[in-house]
Amino acid sequence: MKKNVFLSLVAVSAFFAVSCDKNSNGGEEPIIEDPTVEDKGSYIIAASSDEAAYLLQTDKLDEGELTIVEAGAETESATAWIFMPNQKYLYRLVYNQGNPGIGSSYILDEQGKIKERGVKFEITNRFTTYGPYGSTIVTAAAGATKMADEAGNLQQGVTFTILDTEAQTLNTKTISTENYLGTGEYVTFSGIVDVNGKLFTAVCPIGLSAYGVAQGVPGEPYTNATVYPDSVWVAIFSSTNFENPKILRDDRLSYASSRFRSQFYSNIAADDRDNIYVFSSAYDSKTTKKSGVIRINAGTEEFDKDYYFDIQTAAGGNHLFKVWYVSGDYFLLQMYTTETVTAMGDTRKLAVINVASQTLTWVTGLPELDLIGSFGSTPHIEGETVYMPVVEAAPEGQTAGQPAIYAIDVKTAVATKGVVVTCTSIGAVGKLYPLE
Repeated sequence: MKKNVFLSLVAVSAFFAVSCDKNSNGGEEPIIEDPTVEDKGSYIIAASSDEAAYLLQTDKLDEGELTIVEAGAETESATAWIFMPNQKYLYRLVYNQGNPGIGSSYILDEQGKIKERGVKFEITNRFTTYGPYGSTIVTAAAGATKMADEAGNLQQGVTFTILDTEAQTLNTKTISTENYLGTGEYVTFSGIVDVNGKLFTAVCPIGLSAYGVAQGVPGEPYTNATVYPDSVWVAIFSSTNFENPKILRDDRLSYASSRFRSQFYSNIAADDRDNIYVFSSAYDSKTTKKSGVIRINAGTEEFDKDYYFDIQTAAGGNHLFKVWYVSGDYFLLQMYTTETVTAMGDTRKLAVINVASQTLTWVTGLPELDLIGSFGSTPHIEGETVYMPVVEAAPEGQTAGQPAIYAIDVKTAVATKGVVVTCTSIGAVGKLYPLE
């Protein structure tokens, strides 16, 4: 069923005074065609202290200093920041355990200043994965959702929340995930990828359900862990009705997700030629598969049986954690720092891979490993450069350095320190263009 939770809307009309073209993330991005025309965009940095969160504006990321002290627009904390591919909207999503999370969105106004939009939204069913799809943001959550079948039996379900970023409306759709893959298990989803109007997401089996038809071996309790850790599944939907998906399966990888606590992070990404790369962190302790990647070629809806890249071996035994497509054949990977992986593992290494040559290069130029506290959840990608927030750790008896944005050239895998921010943490960086 669907439910609209907005009582009132502020109508916002907008257009770009620049042309649009497809960016490396498959969305529409402003392109300045005439080099004499001023680029009116601003980089936005989501920074915080122990007391508050702020959105800072700057016209450069490669150098300089910024501060949150009496600067920027004060905001609230976020679980995720999403810069829409059209670079018009920034969304703040809040995961509030099992409780509703109140989020907000931001624009650059006609004067080019960051501004909160007039409508807040409430995700009532929490979320464990998220991503842009067309002009919407889609989130999904399993576990907390129970629904009754036609006979009145409780079943496990997944609730999708669809945020329309233009109309500022919100709808939900709940589907049953009992025996979703025909294996007797229920599932959740990880990652939202839009390719030519179709929504690709990884299907992650998470155990035999205590509700409904799938209760495991008779006489034995159900389990909340999959008994199928050595397969990967991808669902392809034609719309946000989330009906009649095409399901792909391959046994060369474990399921395509990484995890930190309750969050399932996307391990799928499309390149600028619409090839879809399906990665697996292989963090499931029971899997026999390596952390690696396989591919769905552009224009097809099946796995390429001839393509497989063993990332774990190339990384000397380390597993991947997060994935960002950059440009051409290059992806940036956030990696586990040890060969042992857990749902709360140490992930303070970065590597660049070339999926054509099947090579992996560790990123250099970052602080020493013991000085890295964390990476931002949302880097900014511009051409062949990734701007990654880096928060420094404090060695024993010392003071931590200020967080900074590092520019990573994916062709050389070399990071260069850029703008330094006086704050406690940087969660995200991206770019917005003003509404005119």
